[in-house]
Amino acid sequence: MVCGKTPSTKVSEYYGDDVPFITIPDMHGNTYAITTERYLSAYGAESQKKKTLPKNSICVSCIGTAGLVTLTARESQTNQQINSIIPKEDYSPYYIYLLMETLSVIINNLGQSGSTIVNLNKAQFGKISIVIPSVEAMKSFDLLVAPMFEAILSNQGENNKLAELRDSLLPKLMSGELNVSDIDL
Repeated sequence: MVCGKTPSTKVSEYYGDDVPFITIPDMHGNTYAITTERYLSAYGAESQKKKTLPKNSICVSCIGTAGLVTLTARESQTNQQINSIIPKEDYSPYYIYLLMETLSVIINNLGQSGSTIVNLNKAQFGKISIVIPSVEAMKSFDLLVAPMFEAILSNQGENNKLAELRDSLLPKLMSGELNVSDIDL
């Protein structure tokens, strides 16, 4: 398990557009964290390379909005509000993702300690009991669900591209800069 960390914001060279830096807003409603509000430079990611997560790591929010679960779409890092699980070889990231999704309410409840902010620390997170099926069962499971998760990743990427296109074209349509009245649909 890896608990994320925010590189010093005083070092502007740590930030850029090379490595996705996942925070809780990036997780809402997303199976995969494809785009993020902030990115690290290669230099910033290298400054804390033990915090780097490979593709298909499972990120679980544990502070504030605890219990959100998302997969990394590519090598990424997270802030300290997120604990991430890097599946061992032959362990299904999809099984672990779906398992953590089913535990999201429990994760949120474990983090409620009477204060107004939910906070599930790394030690509490590590004590969550789960059932791990055999490697053979997980391989069989992966054969079934991997194509579905690949389709989810592809569709999510396409949705992001379409949203960017909409956001760039809509102001031009509204201002009259673009005219589509001659298009026959």
